[in-house]
Amino acid sequence: MQGGNGTGDSGLVLSTDAKPRLKWTPDLHERFIEAVNQLGGADKATPKTVLKQMGIPGLTLYHLKSHLQVTCYFNE
Repeated sequence: MQGGNGTGDSGLVLSTDAKPRLKWTPDLHERFIEAVNQLGGADKATPKTVLKQMGIPGLTLYHLKSHLQVTCYFNE
């Protein structure tokens, strides 16, 4: 996991707040969408399988579950 505002090869960007938050860059979101599609779409993909499919060090189930909620909210 990267500290500060730097990005690693994984594309993760963490804030420097007291509670570090993940910034979903367009590249990271695209990798998320690709993983969901490879797993059969949003109806079949689970956070755990998406996490494995993406294979990004430092990315957690918490990050994915939160992003899934935001993504579903904006797609309604």
